[in-house]
This record gives sequence, C-alpha cells and structure tokens, in this order.
Amino acid sequence: MCLEGKDGLAKLPMASSQELLEELVRTELDSDDVTIALAAGSNKGDNYIGVVFRAQAECRRTGKKLNIIVKLPPQNEARRNQFFARPSFEREISFYTEIYPMMAELQREKGINLAADEGSEAFIQIPHCYRTCLVEFEEAILMDDLKDLGFEMFDRHQEQKLGHFELVMKTLGRLHALSFALKDQHPERIAPYKDMVELFTTKENDASMDQWFSMLITRTMETLDQESEPEVYEKTKKALDGNFFDMIKELTAGKLAEPYAVICHGDCWNNNMLFKHENGIPVDIRLLDWQICRYASPVLDLMYFIFTASTKAFRDQHYEALLNVYHQSLSEFLRRLGSDPEKLFPRKALDEQLQSFGRFGLLMAVMLLPVITTKSEDVPDLEEMAEKMESGADVSVEVHNFRSESTEAIYREKMIGCCRDMIRLGYI
Repeated sequence: MCLEGKDGLAKLPMASSQELLEELVRTELDSDDVTIALAAGSNKGDNYIGVVFRAQAECRRTGKKLNIIVKLPPQNEARRNQFFARPSFEREISFYTEIYPMMAELQREKGINLAADEGSEAFIQIPHCYRTCLVEFEEAILMDDLKDLGFEMFDRHQEQKLGHFELVMKTLGRLHALSFALKDQHPERIAPYKDMVELFTTKENDASMDQWFSMLITRTMETLDQESEPEVYEKTKKALDGNFFDMIKELTAGKLAEPYAVICHGDCWNNNMLFKHENGIPVDIRLLDWQICRYASPVLDLMYFIFTASTKAFRDQHYEALLNVYHQSLSEFLRRLGSDPEKLFPRKALDEQLQSFGRFGLLMAVMLLPVITTKSEDVPDLEEMAEKMESGADVSVEVHNFRSESTEAIYREKMIGCCRDMIRLGYI
C-alpha cells in the first residue's frame, strides 16, 4: 500500500483511523496493491466540531477508485472539550448505525426503492457511511466523498435560490414523515430515541459558553434601533432576556412538542447541505453532520434553516409557500408509508408548532449569522479560542472577530430582518 499526501499529509493524525481507512480501502477495492492520497477536506470556517480529510484511493492493478471522507474529532484537547466532540460523535454515529437503518427498514417494508436515483420517492438524502469508530479519543466516521458524485457546498456568502429552499423543505418533510410513521405503526422502534440528550445542554454549566452567548445577544441588540423601531427592539430584548441554555432546553424539549415531536436533523445550516446542480438548477441534495440530531418539534429544523439562510425580502415573498411545500412533502410521504397525515400532523398542527417553537429561529440566527457572514480568512483561530474558553479567559475579542468588514452590512440586514419577521409572524 502506497501512501501519498498534500502539504506533508501522508497519514491521518490518529493511527487507529489510518488503520480503519486502509482496511476499508483493501476491502472495497479487493486488493492490497493500492495508493491512498490524503488532503484536507474542508476550508477554514466550514467545520467546527469535526476535522475533515479527503482520501483518494486507487487499485494500481485494476484502476478502480474509491473516494472517502474521513471525519475525526479535533486533536486539540481544549477545542475537543469546548465543542463537545465526544457526545457529538456518539450522536452522529448513532444516527448512521442505528437511527437511519431503522428509517431505511421501514421504507423497505413499504416497498420503497432505496436506490440513490435522482427523483427517488425515498428518504435517502444522506452520505453512505462505510465505517465508524467510537473508541474515546479515536472517534471516526468514514463516508462517501459526495464531491466525487457531483455534490457541492453552496457558497454561504451567496443567497440560495428558491429551488434550493424548496429542495430542503421537501427533504425535511420526508425525514420528519418517517418519525410520524414509526410513532404510528412501530412506536417501540422509535421509543429509545425519544430521550436523546440535547447536546447544547451538555455545556450549560460552562461559564465561558454563557459568556459567549451573552455577547452574541449584545451584538444582536446593537443592530437594532430603539428609537426608530421601539417595538422590534423591546420585543427582541424581551425574547432574548434570560439564560440562553434555559431557552434552548425549553425549545428543544421533545415532551413539550408531543404528539408532534420527531427525530430532527438538528443542525440545518448551509454548510451541512450539499447540492447537485444541472444547468444551474438544484436537482438533488445530501444532508451532512448529524451531530446535533435531536427529538423535538419538527419546526426547529425549518426555523434553523430558513432564518439563517434567507433574507427578509426572500421570506416576504416565499415564506408561506415554503411551509406549504414542506407540509405537502411530509403528507405525501406519510401516506406512502401507510399513515394518515390528517390524523398525525395536519396543517393546523404545523401552524400551532410554529407559534410555540418558531422563536427558535431567532436563537439560531443569533448564534449562526456571525459565523455565516464571516469570510473564511477572517475566522478566528478555533483552537486558540477554545483554550481561552477552557481557561475561563475573556473571549470578547474572539466574539468580536467573528465578522468581516465587507459583509458586516449583510449581517446587520439579516439580523434585523429576522427580528422584524419574528414579530410579524407572532413568534416573539
């Protein structure tokens, strides 16, 4: 086996992960006579909880190729702790090895073809996972390199088109429909996942995280003009007043969303979605990074994506239509799975869930918009930041540095628009 690499990277940083990769390559290519070339798999600012590598393997005898993404936890101990790497990898591995197989089994029982064909009626919009490792400090996930299959990450500094949003809504509708069908037909299968711990709360006693969120809220309020828009200012201030972790716990509590709670993706922002385009039109999608997968209200996924990816002008034109696309997709797939959407999740129930949990979109905008609107070259050093947080040092500079001068106006526009819409829609 011949190992190659770019920028001096000939092997993965952990020996156990390297062995796992080599075993996978030998098995899939059915040969020991292979080359493996390694390279960094993402750009600065694209990933926070995991570190991604791209492995390109080729059998020298047959020419057969295999392209793999290797996802590992950060090697820096402080970053590992501050970004809750261990529970995140446990959750994502559980999704690939337990939760999705449960969803796939239900689809097969209903005669649904799980072949990865564009236009498929199934929920198959995830990467194929080859191998995982749950050994502490050696966690690893090896999966398809979707770039090789024509999928690409949308530039988060550009505004997605209506077609992207519709594709996301249709896909989330199918994902959520599977939970409703399982609860209806096989409640014993989904029962073990109703008590998944909300991963945000694993850091609720961390003073540095509380400081981080408080400063993000301060930055949000600085975008609002109390004199010209007193209602927006006061209602946003009231909605964000209190302990951030308490708000997260309340909004992500599956019990409070029953009987409509589902298994959610949990981290629905731009960088966790890859699109395939034809003539500039999005025709297929894959959802990545299931590390914050949760059991909660289905609207959390919708609010997370819509209010971090769109502008107010876009929502003014398309918001209600996107909700209709989502609910129609969910209803059609639920019927295909053999359950009645009017009984399990009528449109009225979606509207009620939005009123109860819609303000989750504001919390995610507060957290994510600084990240989304910061250019890669301006992202602060995550390991240095994590070490400061770990030691209890002041991280105000790091929070401040999650911004780019050239995109600051975009951040302000999106944040102000989010607050205005939260009030217009009656969510805060």
